[in-house]
Amino acid sequence: MVGSRTAREFSSADVNLLIAVGSQISSAIERTMLYEETRQAYDNLRRTQEQLVHSEKLAAVGQLISGVAHELNNPLTAILGYSQLLTSSGQMGPQGIEYSDKLYKQAQRTHRIVQNLLSFARQHKPERVPVRINQVLEDTLALRDYDLRMSNIRVNLELAPDLPVTAADPYQLQQVFLNLVNNAVDAILERSSDGDLWVRTGTNADKLFIEFTDSGPGVQDASRVFDPFYTTKPVGKGTGLGLSICYGIITEHGGTIRVRNIPTRGASFTIELPFQPAAPPQSSDPGQSRVSGKDGRILLIDHDDSVLEAVGTFLRGRDHRVLTAKDAREARSLIEKEEFDIVVADLQVCDAPNGENLKEWLAHQKPALARKVIWMSAAVRSGGEGEKSTGSGCQILQKPFKASDLLAAVDELLQSSVNVVPIER
Repeated sequence: MVGSRTAREFSSADVNLLIAVGSQISSAIERTMLYEETRQAYDNLRRTQEQLVHSEKLAAVGQLISGVAHELNNPLTAILGYSQLLTSSGQMGPQGIEYSDKLYKQAQRTHRIVQNLLSFARQHKPERVPVRINQVLEDTLALRDYDLRMSNIRVNLELAPDLPVTAADPYQLQQVFLNLVNNAVDAILERSSDGDLWVRTGTNADKLFIEFTDSGPGVQDASRVFDPFYTTKPVGKGTGLGLSICYGIITEHGGTIRVRNIPTRGASFTIELPFQPAAPPQSSDPGQSRVSGKDGRILLIDHDDSVLEAVGTFLRGRDHRVLTAKDAREARSLIEKEEFDIVVADLQVCDAPNGENLKEWLAHQKPALARKVIWMSAAVRSGGEGEKSTGSGCQILQKPFKASDLLAAVDELLQSSVNVVPIER
């Protein structure tokens, strides 16, 4: 064919040209690969930096929450205590008892909210009690019933009638459900004066699911909604912590939470929880297993006047003789002058780092009494909540606690005491 050449007819210049072109192509490929590697390394570095910033923020939030928890749990101890005293006083009618019970439940709810924040910051394990998911949902929606009606938001319930009971923390789940309802309300009202919220429950294989779907505009970035501090709300409207807390709670329960946009509706959040057997609840009534102790000589130590008054009233109501102190120095002075059967003391007050450590002083000066201490803690401590051990046989009651829990602990210590010599009143 005219104008064509065989391989033998290629000149050395043509070969060199081909080699040069191949080299350039190879260099371009290498540059492209290097660019992609560099871009990937930059993205990884950026994500690491974001995670570090989030970690530092969470550490700061954890410290803040710990301090807030301590300050809240002391007055909550008094509120819960007085509500229990009102209910058991026999001086109120049925309506007064009903109001006192509601006060007690709302104070408990406030305490649980604080614990949820601490669980988010410190990853505490949730408690496990038998829970009916539909009941928790209905209770949660009842809390927002008035606001939902005033906002012209229609709630459409599709609750499976025979959901199995599962082991979970009902207060934490209620916090998750309430957060999702609040977010749905905000999303709906962004673009409309009314809307719909669909809430559905059911089972899927070995899991149960809860689904919240709203008629709002949907989420902007489904991959980031559970990131700490991510929020699309204006300043002062949202912190970006709500959904990340929800994520942490559901994950601790062994479940999953995800979000997707439904074109005909809006955002749809789906929670899946595994079926978990629940241990039967144990009675906390100390009267069923032991005889109440009487006439104990008790030193009560706390820096908060409301705690001293409320807890002192509990104990005096059982005919115990109670003296109070507000710091370790005052407590040491009383212990040196008086004989006590039991010490009920705030752990933080008595664990001071300034040389006034009452635990160490008791261990050296009053070893018998050191084994008869009930510690109260306003800060949620690692390892769960409720009654714990300090490692020396002493108990820790997490504030706010039930009066029955405190009295049961006191009775147990009094019954284990021997050769108790009464003192003059």
